[in-house]
Amino acid sequence: MKKLMHYMIAVLLVTLSFGFAASIAIAEEEDTSIANILLDNERVRVVENIRHPGTKVPMHSHKAYIAYFFGPCKMKFEFPDGKTVVKEIPAGKLVWSDGVTHAAEVLGNTDLHTLHIEFKD
Repeated sequence: MKKLMHYMIAVLLVTLSFGFAASIAIAEEEDTSIANILLDNERVRVVENIRHPGTKVPMHSHKAYIAYFFGPCKMKFEFPDGKTVVKEIPAGKLVWSDGVTHAAEVLGNTDLHTLHIEFKD
């Protein structure tokens, strides 16, 4: 009876271990980025973005925008022609863009945290 009990406990522990490992793998694949839309009307869209290191954003387009960076971050941008650019952006940086199409990846070990104001006109 003791052997059977030990065997059952061992099987239970192995099963739980596999379940725990699978839940960690699933959690690591989830995109925990935050895109909080603060304002969206006919003239402007204001979004707070928080993206963690390693986050990849597929190719997308922006109209003219202003972006404010709350903290420092390192970003890699890829453009439709295949060109890539890596930028280290300091905290407090404010940038203007006439509009762009790109993919992006957060590099380094700090989050990307921006306030992104896109103009619709």
